[in-house]
Amino acid sequence: MPSDIKDIDKSNALEAVCKSELFSHLDRLCAFLKYIVAEELEGRGDLIMGKTIAQDVYDRDPTEEGDANNVVRVDARRLRQILEHYYDTAGTTDPVRIFVDTGGYRPRFERVEVAASGQKSPRRAFGWAVLSFVTGTAIGIAVATITIENNPSDPGQTRTEFPIQDTLKRQAVIEQSASSLQAMNLANQARSMMFPIFDAPRQQLVAEVFRRVIELGPDYHGGYAGAAQALGNLAILTPPGSEKNALLDEAVTMADQARRLAPTDPWAQSAQAWVKFANREFDEAMRISTRAATLAPDDEHVLDIHGSIALFSGHFAEAASSAAKAMNGGRSNQRFANRNIFGAANFHLGNYEKSLASFSAAAEYGDPISAPSFAYQTAALYELGNTKEAARKYVELRKSWPDADVGKMLAGIFRDPSHVEKVMRNIRILDNKSD
Repeated sequence: MPSDIKDIDKSNALEAVCKSELFSHLDRLCAFLKYIVAEELEGRGDLIMGKTIAQDVYDRDPTEEGDANNVVRVDARRLRQILEHYYDTAGTTDPVRIFVDTGGYRPRFERVEVAASGQKSPRRAFGWAVLSFVTGTAIGIAVATITIENNPSDPGQTRTEFPIQDTLKRQAVIEQSASSLQAMNLANQARSMMFPIFDAPRQQLVAEVFRRVIELGPDYHGGYAGAAQALGNLAILTPPGSEKNALLDEAVTMADQARRLAPTDPWAQSAQAWVKFANREFDEAMRISTRAATLAPDDEHVLDIHGSIALFSGHFAEAASSAAKAMNGGRSNQRFANRNIFGAANFHLGNYEKSLASFSAAAEYGDPISAPSFAYQTAALYELGNTKEAARKYVELRKSWPDADVGKMLAGIFRDPSHVEKVMRNIRILDNKSD
Protein backbone atom coordinates (compact mmCIF):
# COMPACT_ATOMS: atom_id res chain seq x y z
CA MET A 1 0.00 0.00 0.00
CA PRO A 2 1.33 3.51 -0.82
CA SER A 3 2.91 4.99 2.30
CA ASP A 4 1.79 8.55 1.50
CA ILE A 5 -1.90 7.71 1.95
CA LYS A 6 -2.84 8.20 5.59
CA ASP A 7 -5.61 6.36 7.40
CA ILE A 8 -7.67 9.56 7.57
CA ASP A 9 -7.45 9.86 3.78
CA LYS A 10 -8.64 6.26 3.42
CA SER A 11 -11.52 6.90 5.82
CA ASN A 12 -12.48 10.04 3.91
CA ALA A 13 -12.44 8.07 0.65
CA LEU A 14 -14.81 5.52 2.20
CA GLU A 15 -17.14 8.22 3.50
CA ALA A 16 -17.26 9.93 0.09
CA VAL A 17 -18.29 6.70 -1.61
CA CYS A 18 -20.99 5.67 0.86
CA LYS A 19 -22.49 9.17 1.05
CA SER A 20 -22.72 9.48 -2.73
CA GLU A 21 -26.04 9.35 -4.58
CA LEU A 22 -24.95 6.23 -6.44
CA PHE A 23 -24.41 4.31 -3.19
CA SER A 24 -27.17 6.00 -1.16
CA HIS A 25 -29.51 2.98 -1.41
CA LEU A 26 -26.87 0.26 -1.64
CA ASP A 27 -26.80 -0.54 2.06
CA ARG A 28 -25.43 -4.04 1.71
CA LEU A 29 -22.60 -3.03 -0.59
CA CYS A 30 -21.70 -0.13 1.71
CA ALA A 31 -21.63 -2.53 4.66
CA PHE A 32 -19.36 -4.81 2.64
CA LEU A 33 -17.04 -1.92 1.76
CA LYS A 34 -16.99 -0.50 5.29
CA TYR A 35 -16.09 -3.90 6.69
CA ILE A 36 -13.13 -4.58 4.43
CA VAL A 37 -11.80 -1.02 4.84
CA ALA A 38 -12.10 -1.27 8.63
CA GLU A 39 -10.24 -4.57 8.57
CA GLU A 40 -7.51 -2.99 6.44
CA LEU A 41 -7.17 0.00 8.76
CA GLU A 42 -6.92 -2.37 11.73
CA GLY A 43 -4.05 -4.20 10.04
CA ARG A 44 -6.03 -7.32 9.22
CA GLY A 45 -6.38 -6.75 5.47
CA ASP A 46 -4.45 -9.86 4.55
CA LEU A 47 -6.83 -11.97 6.64
CA ILE A 48 -10.03 -10.92 4.83
CA MET A 49 -11.77 -13.96 3.34
CA GLY A 50 -15.14 -14.72 1.85
CA LYS A 51 -16.18 -16.76 4.87
CA THR A 52 -15.35 -13.96 7.31
CA ILE A 53 -17.35 -11.48 5.23
CA ALA A 54 -20.28 -13.92 5.08
CA GLN A 55 -20.17 -14.22 8.85
CA ASP A 56 -19.47 -10.63 9.91
CA VAL A 57 -21.43 -8.73 7.25
CA TYR A 58 -24.23 -11.14 6.30
CA ASP A 59 -24.53 -13.07 9.58
CA ARG A 60 -24.01 -16.35 7.74
CA ASP A 61 -22.63 -19.49 9.30
CA PRO A 62 -18.88 -19.50 8.48
CA THR A 63 -18.99 -23.26 7.92
CA GLU A 64 -21.74 -22.95 5.34
CA GLU A 65 -20.58 -24.03 1.90
CA GLY A 66 -21.63 -22.87 -1.53
CA ASP A 67 -24.38 -20.30 -1.25
CA ALA A 68 -22.89 -18.03 1.43
CA ASN A 69 -19.55 -17.70 -0.32
CA ASN A 70 -21.25 -17.30 -3.68
CA VAL A 71 -23.24 -14.33 -2.37
CA VAL A 72 -19.98 -12.71 -1.27
CA ARG A 73 -18.41 -13.29 -4.71
CA VAL A 74 -21.43 -11.81 -6.47
CA ASP A 75 -21.49 -8.75 -4.23
CA ALA A 76 -17.74 -8.27 -4.64
CA ARG A 77 -18.19 -8.21 -8.41
CA ARG A 78 -21.02 -5.70 -8.08
CA LEU A 79 -18.94 -3.56 -5.73
CA ARG A 80 -16.04 -3.46 -8.22
CA GLN A 81 -18.36 -2.43 -11.05
CA ILE A 82 -20.23 0.25 -9.11
CA LEU A 83 -17.02 1.67 -7.65
CA GLU A 84 -15.78 2.02 -11.21
CA HIS A 85 -19.01 3.79 -12.20
CA TYR A 86 -18.70 6.07 -9.16
CA TYR A 87 -15.15 7.15 -9.97
CA ASP A 88 -16.14 7.70 -13.60
CA THR A 89 -18.98 10.00 -12.53
CA ALA A 90 -19.58 11.66 -9.16
CA GLY A 91 -16.23 10.61 -7.72
CA THR A 92 -14.08 11.74 -10.63
CA THR A 93 -12.44 14.45 -8.46
CA ASP A 94 -11.86 12.27 -5.37
CA PRO A 95 -8.13 12.46 -4.52
CA VAL A 96 -7.99 8.92 -3.09
CA ARG A 97 -9.77 5.98 -4.68
CA ILE A 98 -10.65 2.54 -3.33
CA PHE A 99 -10.18 -0.59 -5.41
CA VAL A 100 -11.09 -4.21 -4.71
CA ASP A 101 -9.03 -6.20 -7.15
CA THR A 102 -10.34 -9.36 -8.78
CA GLY A 103 -9.31 -12.52 -6.97
CA GLY A 104 -9.60 -11.18 -3.43
CA TYR A 105 -11.43 -8.84 -1.07
CA ARG A 106 -8.63 -6.73 0.38
CA PRO A 107 -9.12 -3.04 -0.48
CA ARG A 108 -6.39 -1.11 -2.26
CA PHE A 109 -6.03 2.67 -2.18
CA GLU A 110 -4.58 4.94 -4.83
CA ARG A 111 -3.95 8.66 -4.88
CA VAL A 112 -4.87 10.09 -8.28
CA GLU A 113 -4.35 13.37 -10.04
CA VAL A 114 -7.60 15.16 -10.73
CA ALA A 115 -8.15 15.72 -14.46
CA ALA A 116 -8.15 19.26 -15.76
CA SER A 117 -11.51 21.01 -15.90
CA GLY A 118 -13.54 20.04 -18.93
CA GLN A 119 -11.85 16.69 -19.44
CA LYS A 120 -14.04 13.61 -19.13
CA SER A 121 -13.29 9.98 -18.68
CA PRO A 122 -14.33 7.99 -21.76
CA ARG A 123 -16.47 5.76 -19.50
CA ARG A 124 -18.37 8.57 -17.77
CA ALA A 125 -21.24 8.49 -20.22
CA PHE A 126 -22.19 4.97 -19.14
CA GLY A 127 -22.26 5.85 -15.47
CA TRP A 128 -24.42 8.89 -16.10
CA ALA A 129 -26.66 6.82 -18.35
CA VAL A 130 -27.45 4.51 -15.43
CA LEU A 131 -28.26 7.44 -13.15
CA SER A 132 -30.33 9.20 -15.80
CA PHE A 133 -32.31 6.06 -16.61
CA VAL A 134 -33.09 5.34 -12.95
CA THR A 135 -33.96 8.98 -12.20
CA GLY A 136 -36.11 9.37 -15.30
CA THR A 137 -37.95 6.15 -14.60
CA ALA A 138 -38.57 7.21 -11.01
CA ILE A 139 -40.30 10.37 -12.28
CA GLY A 140 -42.41 8.29 -14.62
CA ILE A 141 -43.30 5.94 -11.76
CA ALA A 142 -44.47 8.87 -9.64
CA VAL A 143 -46.77 10.03 -12.43
CA ALA A 144 -48.05 6.48 -12.98
CA THR A 145 -48.67 6.07 -9.25
CA ILE A 146 -50.73 9.26 -9.13
CA THR A 147 -52.73 8.08 -12.16
CA ILE A 148 -53.48 4.73 -10.52
CA GLU A 149 -54.49 6.30 -7.21
CA ASN A 150 -56.49 9.21 -8.59
CA ASN A 151 -58.22 7.46 -11.51
CA PRO A 152 -59.05 3.94 -10.34
CA SER A 153 -62.46 4.04 -12.02
CA ASP A 154 -61.38 5.49 -15.38
CA PRO A 155 -60.97 2.38 -17.56
CA GLY A 156 -60.37 4.39 -20.68
CA GLN A 157 -57.32 6.16 -19.32
CA THR A 158 -56.03 3.05 -17.60
CA ARG A 159 -56.40 0.95 -20.73
CA THR A 160 -54.32 3.44 -22.69
CA GLU A 161 -51.47 3.20 -20.19
CA PHE A 162 -51.53 -0.48 -19.21
CA PRO A 163 -53.60 -3.62 -19.73
CA ILE A 164 -56.13 -3.91 -16.89
CA GLN A 165 -54.26 -6.86 -15.36
CA ASP A 166 -51.11 -4.75 -15.07
CA THR A 167 -53.03 -1.94 -13.42
CA LEU A 168 -54.55 -4.28 -10.85
CA LYS A 169 -51.10 -5.69 -10.11
CA ARG A 170 -49.76 -2.19 -9.50
CA GLN A 171 -52.66 -1.33 -7.24
CA ALA A 172 -51.97 -4.45 -5.19
CA VAL A 173 -48.23 -3.78 -5.02
CA ILE A 174 -48.54 -0.14 -3.94
CA GLU A 175 -50.67 -1.31 -1.02
CA GLN A 176 -47.58 -3.22 0.09
CA SER A 177 -45.07 -0.36 -0.34
CA ALA A 178 -44.17 2.45 -2.71
CA SER A 179 -40.66 1.06 -3.12
CA SER A 180 -42.09 -2.28 -4.26
CA LEU A 181 -44.12 -0.50 -6.93
CA GLN A 182 -41.03 1.45 -7.95
CA ALA A 183 -39.11 -1.81 -8.27
CA MET A 184 -41.82 -3.38 -10.45
CA ASN A 185 -42.08 -0.36 -12.75
CA LEU A 186 -38.33 0.01 -13.06
CA ALA A 187 -38.06 -3.69 -13.91
CA ASN A 188 -40.67 -3.36 -16.64
CA GLN A 189 -38.82 -0.38 -18.09
CA ALA A 190 -35.51 -2.24 -18.10
CA ARG A 191 -37.09 -5.40 -19.48
CA SER A 192 -38.10 -3.54 -22.63
CA MET A 193 -34.46 -2.54 -23.19
CA MET A 194 -33.09 -6.08 -23.38
CA PHE A 195 -32.89 -6.27 -27.16
CA PRO A 196 -30.75 -6.20 -29.23
CA ILE A 197 -28.78 -8.73 -27.22
CA PHE A 198 -25.60 -8.13 -29.26
CA ASP A 199 -25.11 -4.63 -27.76
CA ALA A 200 -22.75 -5.16 -24.79
CA PRO A 201 -22.96 -1.60 -23.35
CA ARG A 202 -26.75 -1.89 -23.43
CA GLN A 203 -26.57 -5.17 -21.48
CA GLN A 204 -24.24 -3.60 -18.91
CA LEU A 205 -26.70 -0.76 -18.42
CA VAL A 206 -29.69 -3.09 -18.16
CA ALA A 207 -27.88 -5.34 -15.67
CA GLU A 208 -27.09 -2.34 -13.50
CA VAL A 209 -30.69 -1.13 -13.58
CA PHE A 210 -31.92 -4.56 -12.51
CA ARG A 211 -29.45 -4.48 -9.62
CA ARG A 212 -31.14 -1.24 -8.61
CA VAL A 213 -34.49 -3.04 -8.84
CA ILE A 214 -33.16 -5.65 -6.42
CA GLU A 215 -32.08 -2.94 -4.00
CA LEU A 216 -35.58 -1.40 -4.11
CA GLY A 217 -37.46 -4.69 -3.90
CA PRO A 218 -35.24 -7.52 -2.62
CA ASP A 219 -38.28 -9.82 -2.46
CA TYR A 220 -39.44 -9.08 -6.01
CA HIS A 221 -38.55 -11.90 -8.38
CA GLY A 222 -38.45 -9.64 -11.46
CA GLY A 223 -35.25 -7.92 -10.42
CA TYR A 224 -33.38 -11.22 -10.24
CA ALA A 225 -34.98 -12.58 -13.41
CA GLY A 226 -34.04 -9.50 -15.42
CA ALA A 227 -30.52 -9.42 -14.01
CA ALA A 228 -30.10 -13.10 -14.91
CA GLN A 229 -31.10 -12.42 -18.52
CA ALA A 230 -28.85 -9.37 -18.91
CA LEU A 231 -25.90 -11.18 -17.34
CA GLY A 232 -26.60 -14.16 -19.59
CA ASN A 233 -26.44 -11.82 -22.59
CA LEU A 234 -23.10 -10.45 -21.41
CA ALA A 235 -21.79 -13.99 -20.94
CA ILE A 236 -22.81 -14.86 -24.51
CA LEU A 237 -20.90 -11.84 -25.78
CA THR A 238 -17.78 -12.55 -23.70
CA PRO A 239 -14.99 -14.83 -24.99
CA PRO A 240 -14.30 -18.05 -23.04
CA GLY A 241 -12.31 -17.45 -19.87
CA SER A 242 -12.61 -16.37 -16.25
CA GLU A 243 -14.74 -13.30 -17.00
CA LYS A 244 -17.29 -15.34 -18.93
CA ASN A 245 -17.40 -17.93 -16.16
CA ALA A 246 -17.95 -15.24 -13.53
CA LEU A 247 -20.84 -13.77 -15.55
CA LEU A 248 -22.43 -17.19 -15.92
CA ASP A 249 -22.03 -17.90 -12.19
CA GLU A 250 -23.71 -14.62 -11.30
CA ALA A 251 -26.47 -15.22 -13.86
CA VAL A 252 -27.16 -18.65 -12.35
CA THR A 253 -27.32 -17.13 -8.86
CA MET A 254 -29.83 -14.51 -10.02
CA ALA A 255 -31.97 -17.02 -11.92
CA ASP A 256 -32.03 -19.38 -8.93
CA GLN A 257 -33.16 -16.58 -6.64
CA ALA A 258 -35.94 -15.58 -9.06
CA ARG A 259 -37.09 -19.19 -9.14
CA ARG A 260 -37.02 -19.46 -5.34
CA LEU A 261 -39.14 -16.33 -4.97
CA ALA A 262 -41.62 -17.24 -7.73
CA PRO A 263 -41.16 -20.85 -8.84
CA THR A 264 -44.16 -20.89 -11.21
CA ASP A 265 -43.82 -17.36 -12.61
CA PRO A 266 -43.25 -17.36 -16.41
CA TRP A 267 -40.58 -14.62 -16.22
CA ALA A 268 -38.62 -16.57 -13.62
CA GLN A 269 -38.91 -19.68 -15.79
CA SER A 270 -37.88 -17.72 -18.90
CA ALA A 271 -34.83 -16.29 -17.11
CA GLN A 272 -33.75 -19.76 -16.03
CA ALA A 273 -34.13 -20.98 -19.62
CA TRP A 274 -32.03 -18.10 -20.95
CA VAL A 275 -29.21 -18.76 -18.49
CA LYS A 276 -29.23 -22.42 -19.55
CA PHE A 277 -29.03 -21.23 -23.14
CA ALA A 278 -26.14 -18.86 -22.35
CA ASN A 279 -24.33 -21.88 -20.95
CA ARG A 280 -25.07 -23.71 -24.22
CA GLU A 281 -27.40 -26.21 -22.58
CA PHE A 282 -29.68 -25.97 -25.60
CA ASP A 283 -32.05 -28.88 -24.96
CA GLU A 284 -32.66 -27.95 -21.32
CA ALA A 285 -33.14 -24.31 -22.33
CA MET A 286 -35.79 -25.31 -24.88
CA ARG A 287 -37.57 -27.49 -22.34
CA ILE A 288 -37.84 -24.78 -19.71
CA SER A 289 -38.58 -22.04 -22.22
CA THR A 290 -41.40 -24.07 -23.77
CA ARG A 291 -42.92 -24.34 -20.30
CA ALA A 292 -42.61 -20.58 -19.76
CA ALA A 293 -44.25 -19.83 -23.12
CA THR A 294 -47.07 -22.24 -22.29
CA LEU A 295 -47.62 -20.53 -18.93
CA ALA A 296 -47.66 -17.08 -20.57
CA PRO A 297 -48.86 -17.44 -24.18
CA ASP A 298 -49.58 -13.70 -24.46
CA ASP A 299 -46.41 -12.33 -22.83
CA GLU A 300 -44.33 -10.86 -25.65
CA HIS A 301 -41.20 -10.78 -23.49
CA VAL A 302 -41.44 -14.49 -22.70
CA LEU A 303 -42.26 -15.24 -26.34
CA ASP A 304 -39.23 -13.23 -27.51
CA ILE A 305 -36.94 -15.26 -25.27
CA HIS A 306 -38.56 -18.51 -26.38
CA GLY A 307 -38.32 -17.50 -30.03
CA SER A 308 -34.66 -16.56 -29.59
CA ILE A 309 -33.78 -19.86 -27.93
CA ALA A 310 -35.63 -21.77 -30.63
CA LEU A 311 -33.95 -19.76 -33.40
CA PHE A 312 -30.41 -20.15 -32.15
CA SER A 313 -30.97 -23.81 -31.25
CA GLY A 314 -32.05 -24.55 -34.83
CA HIS A 315 -35.80 -25.01 -34.25
CA PHE A 316 -36.74 -22.50 -36.94
CA ALA A 317 -40.41 -23.42 -37.37
CA GLU A 318 -40.94 -23.11 -33.61
CA ALA A 319 -39.08 -19.78 -33.60
CA ALA A 320 -41.30 -18.45 -36.39
CA SER A 321 -44.44 -19.69 -34.63
CA SER A 322 -43.47 -18.09 -31.31
CA ALA A 323 -42.58 -14.81 -33.03
CA ALA A 324 -45.90 -14.81 -34.92
CA LYS A 325 -47.80 -15.15 -31.63
CA ALA A 326 -45.89 -12.19 -30.20
CA MET A 327 -46.45 -10.13 -33.36
CA ASN A 328 -50.19 -10.61 -32.92
CA GLY A 329 -50.00 -9.08 -29.45
CA GLY A 330 -50.78 -5.70 -30.92
CA ARG A 331 -48.16 -3.60 -29.13
CA SER A 332 -45.56 -1.95 -31.35
CA ASN A 333 -43.68 0.45 -29.05
CA GLN A 334 -42.12 -1.93 -26.53
CA ARG A 335 -38.92 -2.77 -28.42
CA PHE A 336 -39.88 -6.40 -28.89
CA ALA A 337 -37.66 -8.60 -31.06
CA ASN A 338 -40.40 -10.76 -32.56
CA ARG A 339 -40.24 -9.34 -36.09
CA ASN A 340 -36.48 -9.80 -36.18
CA ILE A 341 -36.85 -13.36 -34.88
CA PHE A 342 -39.55 -14.06 -37.46
CA GLY A 343 -37.32 -12.68 -40.23
CA ALA A 344 -34.28 -14.69 -39.20
CA ALA A 345 -36.28 -17.90 -38.76
CA ASN A 346 -37.84 -17.55 -42.20
CA PHE A 347 -34.42 -16.96 -43.74
CA HIS A 348 -33.31 -20.34 -42.45
CA LEU A 349 -36.58 -21.87 -43.65
CA GLY A 350 -35.83 -20.56 -47.15
CA ASN A 351 -38.66 -18.00 -47.12
CA TYR A 352 -36.45 -15.08 -48.17
CA GLU A 353 -39.17 -12.68 -49.27
CA LYS A 354 -41.10 -13.25 -46.04
CA SER A 355 -37.84 -12.74 -44.16
CA LEU A 356 -37.18 -9.38 -45.81
CA ALA A 357 -40.76 -8.23 -45.27
CA SER A 358 -40.48 -8.97 -41.56
CA PHE A 359 -37.18 -7.11 -41.16
CA SER A 360 -38.67 -4.16 -43.07
CA ALA A 361 -41.67 -4.13 -40.73
CA ALA A 362 -39.32 -4.23 -37.73
CA ALA A 363 -37.60 -1.07 -38.95
CA GLU A 364 -40.95 0.66 -39.53
CA TYR A 365 -42.18 -0.19 -36.03
CA GLY A 366 -38.95 0.99 -34.39
CA ASP A 367 -37.96 -2.48 -33.22
CA PRO A 368 -34.34 -3.15 -32.19
CA ILE A 369 -31.80 -3.30 -34.99
CA SER A 370 -28.32 -4.79 -34.94
CA ALA A 371 -25.48 -5.81 -37.21
CA PRO A 372 -26.80 -9.41 -37.41
CA SER A 373 -30.25 -8.21 -38.50
CA PHE A 374 -28.64 -6.27 -41.36
CA ALA A 375 -26.52 -9.31 -42.20
CA TYR A 376 -29.67 -11.41 -42.53
CA GLN A 377 -31.23 -8.87 -44.87
CA THR A 378 -28.06 -8.74 -46.95
CA ALA A 379 -27.94 -12.53 -47.21
CA ALA A 380 -31.65 -12.79 -48.07
CA LEU A 381 -31.32 -10.24 -50.86
CA TYR A 382 -28.37 -12.15 -52.25
CA GLU A 383 -30.28 -15.44 -52.12
CA LEU A 384 -33.08 -13.81 -54.14
CA GLY A 385 -30.58 -12.73 -56.79
CA ASN A 386 -30.90 -9.03 -55.97
CA THR A 387 -27.14 -8.58 -55.79
CA LYS A 388 -27.22 -4.82 -56.34
CA GLU A 389 -29.53 -4.23 -53.38
CA ALA A 390 -27.58 -6.78 -51.33
CA ALA A 391 -24.37 -4.83 -51.99
CA ARG A 392 -26.09 -1.60 -50.92
CA LYS A 393 -27.33 -3.22 -47.72
CA TYR A 394 -23.85 -4.59 -47.05
CA VAL A 395 -22.35 -1.10 -47.39
CA GLU A 396 -24.95 0.17 -44.93
CA LEU A 397 -24.04 -2.65 -42.54
CA ARG A 398 -20.35 -1.79 -42.62
CA LYS A 399 -21.01 1.93 -42.30
CA SER A 400 -23.28 1.53 -39.28
CA TRP A 401 -21.21 -1.15 -37.50
CA PRO A 402 -17.65 -0.83 -38.84
CA ASP A 403 -16.11 -2.91 -36.06
CA ALA A 404 -18.78 -5.61 -35.85
CA ASP A 405 -17.61 -9.17 -36.45
CA VAL A 406 -20.97 -10.63 -37.38
CA GLY A 407 -19.56 -14.10 -37.96
CA LYS A 408 -18.14 -14.21 -34.46
CA MET A 409 -21.37 -12.86 -32.99
CA LEU A 410 -23.46 -15.55 -34.62
CA ALA A 411 -20.95 -18.32 -33.95
CA GLY A 412 -21.07 -17.45 -30.25
CA ILE A 413 -24.82 -17.95 -30.04
CA PHE A 414 -25.87 -20.56 -32.63
CA ARG A 415 -25.82 -24.23 -31.79
CA ASP A 416 -24.99 -25.42 -35.31
CA PRO A 417 -22.09 -23.75 -37.20
CA SER A 418 -23.75 -24.61 -40.54
CA HIS A 419 -26.56 -22.19 -39.73
CA VAL A 420 -24.01 -19.42 -39.28
CA GLU A 421 -22.34 -20.41 -42.54
CA LYS A 422 -25.61 -20.04 -44.45
CA VAL A 423 -25.67 -16.36 -43.50
CA MET A 424 -21.97 -15.61 -43.70
CA ARG A 425 -21.13 -17.18 -47.06
CA ASN A 426 -23.06 -14.45 -48.89
CA ILE A 427 -21.53 -11.79 -46.65
CA ARG A 428 -18.04 -13.02 -47.50
CA ILE A 429 -18.81 -12.91 -51.24
CA LEU A 430 -19.85 -9.27 -50.95
CA ASP A 431 -16.88 -8.54 -48.71
CA ASN A 432 -14.49 -9.92 -51.33
CA LYS A 433 -16.17 -7.90 -54.07
CA SER A 434 -15.80 -4.70 -52.05
CA ASP A 435 -12.02 -5.10 -51.65
